[in-house]
Amino acid sequence: GALHRKVDDFTALAGQTVTLQAAVRGSEPISVTWMKGQEILKEDGKIKTSFSNGVATLIIPDVQISHGDKYTCLAENEAGSQTSVGELIVKGSAELVQVTAGDPATLEYTVTGTPELKPKWYKDGRPLVASKKYRISFKNNVAQLKFYSAELHDSGQYTFEVSNEVGSSSSPGALPRADPSSLPVPLTDRDIAPFFTKPLRNVASVVGSACRLDCRIAGSLPMRVAWFKDGRELASGDKYRAAFVEGTASLEIHGVDLSDAGTFTCRATNSVGSKDSSGALVVQEPATFIEKLEPSQLLKKGDSTQLACKVAGTPPIKITWFANDRELKEGGRHRMSFVESTAVLSLTEVTTEDSGEYMCEAQNEAGSDHCGSILIVKESPYFTKEFKPVEVLKEYDVMLLAEVAGTPPFDITWFKDNTMLRSGRKYKTFIQDQLVSLQILKFVATDAGEYQCRVTNEVGSSTCSARVTLREPPSFVKKIESTSSLRGGTAAFQATLKGSLPITVTWLKDNDEITEDDNIRMTFENNVASLYLSGIEVKHDGKYVCQAKNDAGIQRCSALSKMMLEEAAARLALMY
Repeated sequence: GALHRKVDDFTALAGQTVTLQAAVRGSEPISVTWMKGQEILKEDGKIKTSFSNGVATLIIPDVQISHGDKYTCLAENEAGSQTSVGELIVKGSAELVQVTAGDPATLEYTVTGTPELKPKWYKDGRPLVASKKYRISFKNNVAQLKFYSAELHDSGQYTFEVSNEVGSSSSPGALPRADPSSLPVPLTDRDIAPFFTKPLRNVASVVGSACRLDCRIAGSLPMRVAWFKDGRELASGDKYRAAFVEGTASLEIHGVDLSDAGTFTCRATNSVGSKDSSGALVVQEPATFIEKLEPSQLLKKGDSTQLACKVAGTPPIKITWFANDRELKEGGRHRMSFVESTAVLSLTEVTTEDSGEYMCEAQNEAGSDHCGSILIVKESPYFTKEFKPVEVLKEYDVMLLAEVAGTPPFDITWFKDNTMLRSGRKYKTFIQDQLVSLQILKFVATDAGEYQCRVTNEVGSSTCSARVTLREPPSFVKKIESTSSLRGGTAAFQATLKGSLPITVTWLKDNDEITEDDNIRMTFENNVASLYLSGIEVKHDGKYVCQAKNDAGIQRCSALSKMMLEEAAARLALMY
């Protein structure tokens, strides 16, 4: 936009209504901003601004001394910006001063404006000449004419004139307050120092990203814009890229890291002066895992473990643990800690139900990160049913069968007398679900021994063992012996046996099986077979056979029994 007609200077008495105007031309849309000194004016219910038909207007009703200042009209559109400055001078009201001759008298006006204002005093339209009778001063915007000793001929109308480098205006003194009036004075363009219509603001950014600081600057061109960080001027390059386009100054920062945090200052300088605007850049580091969880852990049921990872980022950081997408809470077998950037989840007495995917999530204001671990809990194998010692008939097949529990898959190994067995023509191994078995084909004496089954998985092993023997046929350790008895006496046959039980013992006399009656009794206890005869008679004489039998074989031994006559018994006694 171009300011076709500049803002006029304006001198007003306190209480008047002041209207400042500037004609603006240029392509719409045009933004108009009014400033008092270096401050942007805002409508407050009293001060009104408008822009219509190319005319920017500022209305100040009931103007006060405090309103005096330089007023700037800033017009902006896409093509650029222009400013015009006018001075508003506000003077206090005049009063009628009456004094007694010989007394001192003081005339004073309060004037607002810039320090360049120069007041001049007049009496009845003629400039006051220097005199020792009075003192003229202009300090702190107060114009003062002080008479040391007023005299009758000092009476009259005193006026003062306020002038600046482009014009002047006068106002009467020693008169009642005049009606409000406007006193326009021509204004020429003046260069103005830079000022910020949109200052820098504090900005927050994240490590690794790019950020932009910007502000809007008005003032006379040409203008130089420089950027500083913590008082050190920055140079454009790969890291920093500065621009100043159509009143907007910007600084782009690429690859933000923690060292970029600090106070950034934009300094605008022209031929009149310079102005700074500062803002803080706060750099936040998103929560990031610098040491992740172990990818997986294999545990045995009942063990304890810790999942640990290390986190970097701007505090505060919130740590959350999940197991199979379900958030875990502190308590029971779960303990959680986050100390010195290390997050730890402790698990005690783990069970197979604790298996699954565990995830740690770290979160702060700048971002979040997560890492995971697979936890596998297995139960060591154990036997719920063991095979027992067994005796096997020669040339028969035998199967050793057991049941096992724990976490599959299992590795099954069979041993005989500590030598590992392999499946083949002699041995067949089998596993289905919890059942494990070993089949020994056509068992012979060399197959007898200690058989062991070892079940192993990733976390442990278990064994069971038993002796497998060939069934032994009966044999006589001590055979029955022949005996002689007196008529009516007793006789006994005894044999000691060995062999695989059960053994059936049968007694025969002259190839006929003996059965028990009142005079015959048979026992088989502790591997001793006994036959007791009482009431011996001639019929008891003969050949007695002890027959032992089991499913592995049969064995016999024999002896004679004879009844002796009493005379023979007596002769036998005499011989001894």
